[in-house]
Amino acid sequence: MSKKDDIFRILVVDDNNDLRSIIKEYLGDNGDFVEGACDGKDALMKYMENRYDLIITDLNMPEITGIDLMKNIRQKNDMTEFIIITGYASLDTAVEAIKIGAFDYIVKPFRMEELKVIVKNAKDKIFLVKTNRELFKKLKNFYDEIERYKQHDKPDSNIEASEFGDDTERIVAEIKNLEKLVKGRLMIE
Repeated sequence: MSKKDDIFRILVVDDNNDLRSIIKEYLGDNGDFVEGACDGKDALMKYMENRYDLIITDLNMPEITGIDLMKNIRQKNDMTEFIIITGYASLDTAVEAIKIGAFDYIVKPFRMEELKVIVKNAKDKIFLVKTNRELFKKLKNFYDEIERYKQHDKPDSNIEASEFGDDTERIVAEIKNLEKLVKGRLMIE
């Protein structure tokens, strides 16, 4: 991944200025880029300017709720993770948040150490998803290269198979295994 990808970007969205500032300061000590937004509207504007890896958002805010914010951003980017925080917890909102893909749901008041652990786990997940996508892209490029090689470098029919030796047979078997893996992966997606 590039240096730009190494910077983990967090947006803290809460209409409570004091809580937003405390969370920003606390999480900023880890070397991540942490920015704040005072409500859902402000968060959407900031997100359009710069994408964030993780958004920690209050559930109940004026105009755009945390759930609405998450739904809106999920339509644009499935890589952004969300942590919902709320002082008005209910089973219904917790279930709805998890159904639409919230990484976690925290009830206020909470301990900062609890938030720190959840953020670390979200960062680990995001890193793994990014790495997986990058590796899959490399594998697909490798597969495409193999396909091009197979099309352009077919051996002459008058050359006997024994002339290729055991190494060539092993390579061909590995190519066939890779083809099966890639086809299986493409079907999953």
